[in-house]
Amino acid sequence: MKKRKRILIFMMSLIILSTILTACGEDDKKQDVIVNSDDELDNKTKIEEKKKFTVGCMPLNEPAVQIMKELLESKGYDLEVTVFDGNHLPAVALKEGNIDSLILNHLPWINTFNQENNTNLTMVEPYVYYSYFAVYSSKYNSIDELPQNAQIAIAGDPTNMDRSLRVLRDAGLITLGEKTGNFYSLLDIEDNPKNVKLIETETTATVRSIEDVDAIITFSSTMKMAGFDPKVYLYEDESSTQFPTGLVVQPENVDVEWVKALIEVTQTDEFKEKFNEFYGGAYKLFND
Repeated sequence: MKKRKRILIFMMSLIILSTILTACGEDDKKQDVIVNSDDELDNKTKIEEKKKFTVGCMPLNEPAVQIMKELLESKGYDLEVTVFDGNHLPAVALKEGNIDSLILNHLPWINTFNQENNTNLTMVEPYVYYSYFAVYSSKYNSIDELPQNAQIAIAGDPTNMDRSLRVLRDAGLITLGEKTGNFYSLLDIEDNPKNVKLIETETTATVRSIEDVDAIITFSSTMKMAGFDPKVYLYEDESSTQFPTGLVVQPENVDVEWVKALIEVTQTDEFKEKFNEFYGGAYKLFND
């Protein structure tokens, strides 16, 4: 009798244990379902987020970005345009993760920013456009007319100062010696027969000096935005195609779908027609 009672107790214990384990298993399955559902929602959100992204620019090239925004809408993308008031600010914002991309600075400028800030911002090919770089004046009609001790305003950042000094050299106004650093600077001027005075300015502000100095060296795009004819210049830099502008992103985003979609619209006939109609040659499409 005692033996039969012990067997009965043992069997009841097994049944209870089995019930507990089954219940635990069901709870685990429910938790797995909840976790998996959360993962699926996260993935779905990420996919949906790729349909909306931000591009940083400045007022001078915002119209080009607005054309891109318009054409992207038909592809189901929502492009948010963030307009900055400083040439370096979009790159800083992209570096810090405050925007997804930028369209503003030329390729050598981006490369210099990367070197100075230990970043790897990447300009995606194909590039979109370039702005020609030239000597402009509101007082004189040719380089030869520039007087002794002429004041010339140039950009003060390393990349564009280097380029400005090369333009002055090629125009016959100065002679450059060996570079003392990665870029030509004022210290590298070897001969200055007209004793031109070079005044450093912020890149996009150079055009504001045109009435106060004898000449400026700046981009055709900034001249147009300031109300001047960008095609009326004293001397043009012949290396402008080496300074392309395009979509700049973090390296991990080079091949994502929204980047591909934006690049695709910049290569369409519709984009090119609207771009050329607005800028009238102040910017030149890179692949045309």
